[in-house]
Amino acid sequence: MHKFRILIVQEDPSGLALLTSMLKSLGHLIEEAANDRAAVRLMERDKVDLVLAGADPQDADALELLAYIRRKHRETPVILMFSQVHAERWKEASRLGATAILKYPVPAAELRATVMQALEACDARPVGGSGSRASTTSPAATNRLSSVNNAPDQNPIADLMNPARSGFGEFSVPTADSVMPLLSNSANIPNSAPAATPGVPHAETRLEPAVRDLGLIGNDLSLKQIVEMATAIAPAKTPVLVQGEPGTGKTLLARIIHHTGNRGDHPLVTLPCTAFTEDSEAPDRGLNGSSGHPNWSMEWTSKLTMARGGTLLLDEVAALPADLQLQLLRELQVRDYEASSGQTLLINDVRFIMSTSESLPTLVEQGRFRQDLYHRISVISLTLPPLRHRGTDIEHLAEHFRARFAREYHKNIAGFTRDAIDVLHRHEWPGNLRELEGVVQRAVALCTGSRITSSHLAPALHQHRPPRSGGSANNLPRPHISMGIRPLKEALEEPEKKIIIQALQAFNWNRQETARVLDINRTTLYKKMKKYGLLIDEPIWVN
Repeated sequence: MHKFRILIVQEDPSGLALLTSMLKSLGHLIEEAANDRAAVRLMERDKVDLVLAGADPQDADALELLAYIRRKHRETPVILMFSQVHAERWKEASRLGATAILKYPVPAAELRATVMQALEACDARPVGGSGSRASTTSPAATNRLSSVNNAPDQNPIADLMNPARSGFGEFSVPTADSVMPLLSNSANIPNSAPAATPGVPHAETRLEPAVRDLGLIGNDLSLKQIVEMATAIAPAKTPVLVQGEPGTGKTLLARIIHHTGNRGDHPLVTLPCTAFTEDSEAPDRGLNGSSGHPNWSMEWTSKLTMARGGTLLLDEVAALPADLQLQLLRELQVRDYEASSGQTLLINDVRFIMSTSESLPTLVEQGRFRQDLYHRISVISLTLPPLRHRGTDIEHLAEHFRARFAREYHKNIAGFTRDAIDVLHRHEWPGNLRELEGVVQRAVALCTGSRITSSHLAPALHQHRPPRSGGSANNLPRPHISMGIRPLKEALEEPEKKIIIQALQAFNWNRQETARVLDINRTTLYKKMKKYGLLIDEPIWVN
């Protein structure tokens, strides 16, 4: 395996060490830089194959390093990690040619998948006589390998869907009966595996980010039916609309469709429609002329080129403004798309999947989404159930996330207490799987014992909610410690200082991570640390 040199740029020492530890298992050479200036010096001294850089989108100079690399080292992939969601800065970074943009902090599995994808693109370049890698890919396609969390070829379930390795047979397509046992029972995925080859995760690592971590596990009947339908229609070229509330696993379902069909050996490319906002400065002038959204034509052309032979996922298609809805409709109707350069892209060699968190029929009724476009993209429509409708799957998913974060944080946490499980079941989970993942991550970080109790769960989960169906307040059980409900005075007796110290310990005194799990901003955390005398050089440890 070719060893790549990866440069990680991160100002926070704890964050730098954490990112390095996440990528060490890939078996490549890791270089570290505390700031942009140090990164430039390293790149001038030695060849770097990939740059992973943290950036504060509020900082006016956040993209200076990216701009420098694009000027001096044009073919070097750059993965940016933004500490906050910032649409304008994201668009600017995409325009400058960021390979991928991730939300920091990023799960280890997701980070490794994105890095491996970018390095695969490097490895695919032909090697010249001098040993340097000369790219034959256009800069636009190379620089836009992925816009956000896009890992087509390194999809961790690819091995499952590859007939040569999965045992499904050369011409057979995996059915729900074949796939669901892996999705519905984490016990089917072994906890031990042979030692990993550097750069190639072992079986559990491959499965975890794509199948288990995104939550398509459980015994819910509606979920099984959706997966069964997805695998049934996967070989067809028909457009698919995947609907569901935020955090329900729409991207994973798109990956399952892609890899169980006959396009699994080709890329799955994501085009995030949320990057294109309303802009009335210039009118739409059609397919080949400039429009009010010039970035759209550039991104469409780039993504379509990258997805040739594979799948193009239009993420959050409902976010497209009216003029781009019309332009998308035209582009889907026209079989050959003439780019401004005159190059013909065979659009009929791409399978389209659209995802949305909103109800498109409702938007059509409200006049906010074109009816003709809706009928065009919803030939097959799949709707994922929200977590609150999945019954006992909540407990199974919580246990899965608990096991994963306990491993990541090197903690011996055996499970949840009954009162904690009761609190989890009563919560409505508006953020679905991603919210549950965050809640469990916070609980594991705060837990110092052998089991997670209700006191480790986010305060929002303890707020009173009406019963989900039927009944009245008189029928509700009386508050009891076994249900995770304690008198307010008792709940407030746990000192705030101790909770903050425990969280700081869990994240090696990384303030950004600590503030995130405590659900407060960094300024508030700083004030509280100052208040309790925690702004000292040597950390305080509590038992």
